[in-house]
Formats: sequence, C-alpha cells, structure tokens
Amino acid sequence: MVDWAAQRAKLKTANWLVKLLIVVVIGGYGLMWAADKAVTVGDYVTAIAKTPIWLVVAIELFDKLADKKDYTTWGIYMSRQWGGNSVLWGIVIGLIAFLGVLYIMTGTITMNMNAYSPGVFLAAMTFALYIVMPETGDDELILFLWLAAQVATKGQYLHEAVFSLPIISKLMTVILSRLPLPL
Repeated sequence: MVDWAAQRAKLKTANWLVKLLIVVVIGGYGLMWAADKAVTVGDYVTAIAKTPIWLVVAIELFDKLADKKDYTTWGIYMSRQWGGNSVLWGIVIGLIAFLGVLYIMTGTITMNMNAYSPGVFLAAMTFALYIVMPETGDDELILFLWLAAQVATKGQYLHEAVFSLPIISKLMTVILSRLPLPL
C-alpha cells in the first residue's frame, strides 16, 4: 500500500497539484484531438513499438531526474534568472520534452498538426506527460508500455526499435559485411 502522506511530503502540495493540473489539462486536450482524428489503438501501439529503445531509456532516465530534482525547481531558477512564472517555466520544460520526443520519432518539427501520424503524436504526448507527471520516477512505466507494445505487435518492429541508433546500425553493417556468407 502506498503511503500517500509520505509521497506528498516529497513534493510541496502546491507543486504536486500544479503538475497534476498540467497533466490533466494537456492530456485532456491531446486526447480530444486524438478522438477527433479517430486514432485507433493499433496506430498508438505501432507508434509505441517503433519507438527506439534508446529513447525509452532516455525518457526513463529523464523522468527519474525530473522527479528527483523536481523540474519546478528548474522553473524557479529560470524565473529568477530570466523572469516569468516558475509554473510557466515548468510547462515550457514539458513542452521542450514533447517537441524533442516528437522530433526524434518523426524526424521533423512542423506547426501543421496534420503532418503527423495521430498515433505518433499521441505516443509523443504520452511520453512527455509521463516526464511531467509527478511521482513516476520510481517505476519504469514507459519501458513496460514499450515491452507490451512489442508483445502486441509480435516483435514486428523490434529490429527497427533496437537498431535505430545510427551508430549501432552502421556497426552492424560493418560487422555483417565482414562475415563470410556462403552463397
């Protein structure tokens, strides 16, 4: 059983509520957009399964860092240095995470929302909201979601997801080119 009093003691209640409100409002608008685009579960699962494993690991590490350091503290620091509201800076950090994940998944950033596959957009939103969500640093939920997507797609995109890092792809090409293959 989770001791909620101890969990809330880690974060100030106000910061916890602000993070929760950000996740609920932005997530609600994202889901409303996805509902208008008629995103299927298959599109979403395929986008999750195609996500490179190194990105999943990076999201998990960034989430652990964000929960440990509390990104609203970064917002307070930035608001002191450049002015503005610390909560707004927290939202900016979440937006940067979303755009970074979206860029890695699609290879481009455009202001035309119709240029993105709705499944990819929804997956990127899920990843960004996971980073912003309070108290998720203890669990590897995105890794579990990625593994479940691999099972659901029967590993169809596993090779693409594991070997998507350019250096690994190049290394595998070099290794395979040096192997004597019988004709």
